Parts: sequence; C-alpha cells; structure tokens
Amino acid sequence: MQPLVARSPYRIQLDVLYALLLREFAARFGRSRVGFLWTFIEPIVHTAAPIVIFGFLLERHVSGIDYPVFLVFGLLPYFLFRTICTQTMESLNVSRGLLSYRPVHLIDVIFAKAIFTAALETLLFLVIGAGLAVMGFNVVPTHPIEWLLILIGVCLFALGLGMILAAIVSFMPDAKTLIRLLFMPLYFLSGIILPITRFPDEWVDYLSWNPVLHWVEASRAFAVPHYEPMRQMSLRMVFFSGAITLLIGLSLYRLRRLNRVTT
Repeated sequence: MQPLVARSPYRIQLDVLYALLLREFAARFGRSRVGFLWTFIEPIVHTAAPIVIFGFLLERHVSGIDYPVFLVFGLLPYFLFRTICTQTMESLNVSRGLLSYRPVHLIDVIFAKAIFTAALETLLFLVIGAGLAVMGFNVVPTHPIEWLLILIGVCLFALGLGMILAAIVSFMPDAKTLIRLLFMPLYFLSGIILPITRFPDEWVDYLSWNPVLHWVEASRAFAVPHYEPMRQMSLRMVFFSGAITLLIGLSLYRLRRLNRVTT
C-alpha cells in the first residue's frame, strides 16, 4: 500500500479548477450532441446574418476593409465581454451548492467560468475565421501579440465588471433582468455592426465614454491592416478601465468574503 502524499495548496487549486472546468463543460453541453452542435450553430448564425445583409446585399466594404473581417474582429471582443460578464454576475446563484465543499471558493468558480468562456469563444472564432479564410478573406491579425493582449484585457475587464454586477445583484436581485437588457443597446453603441465613425463627430465624443467601444476599436486596429479607428480611441482608456474595474471587483469580492467570515 502506497503512503498518502499531502498535496500542496497549489496542486489543490489546480485540481479544483480542473474539476470545475469539467463540470462547466458538462453543464453547457449536456450529454447530447445537440447541445454541443448548438453551441457552434448559434454564433455562426448570429455572425452570418449581418454578413449577408450588410456585407453582400448593402455594402461589401466599411472603413476600407471587407465587412466580414470588420464584423468578426468586433464580435469576438464583445462576445468575450458579454459572456464572461454575465456568467460572473450569475456565478453566485449557480454555485451555492458547490460552495459547501471546503476546497471550493467562489473565486474558483468565477475563474473557471471565465477560462471556459474565453476558450469556447476563441474556438468559435477559429471556426468562423476558418470559414471566412476558405472564402478568401484575410483573418490573420496583423499584430497578433498586441491583439491577444487586447483580448486578455477584455477578459479581465469583463471579470471585474461581472464581480461588481454580482455584488449589485446580491443586494437587488431584480436588477439582473435590467442589466441583461442593457447589453442590447450596448451592442449597437459599441460599433459592432457598423463603424462608429458613421455618426456625427459630436455624437462620437459622447459615445467614446463607453469603454467597450475602445476595446472593440483596439481589437480591429491591431488585427485589421489599414483600419482607421475613431479619433477618440485611447489605449490609456482601454487599460485604465480594465485595471480599475478589476480592482473594484476584487475588492468587493474580498469585502464579501470578510463579511461572511465575521458573521
């Protein structure tokens, strides 16, 4: 009989994350192949509809680039932001049973959901990008390292904002519906479907207060050759919004955890 070997805290953390990732995979896809296929079909249809309408029927180019390329490099950061943000916001309600296990903490569940979502959205992008490449479009980022840093920043920004929204929802559960509805106008105000430069410049000055718009514009600027982002785009705004949001989100999580320990 082999002697038992005590696991280090680092090893326990990895085992917890691995188990949570497997649980997330089973929860998203279920045991049927339909759930797995629908995960790919839904975003493909969501992407194909505006490509057909705007890319082939109305106009083939926007801001001097092919419309499908313009759309895809805007959809990926937005979908990363929206999905990670909403998954983090709802992680408290989804994972109450899991928190009864001593090694599992809420932050583990949040990180597992964020990692799984980022991997899934990246896989979907590769599938859609491969389809566009077969059709003759250039979907290889011109500055891949900078573009990947932008995507990582989007994930951290969404993680921080999701923690803030989770704190709000824990006090006001009815706010969850309103928050979900706000993602629809945010979709149109972030320049996903059409370039934000189509609006009058004075409008863009107000819309530029939306940090998601800066993330989307930065994604296209580093990925698409000859793309001219809006004049108001600021990398300082991009990373400042991400750092401050993540700091506030982690602080709220820490305060919540301390309150649970002291009460």
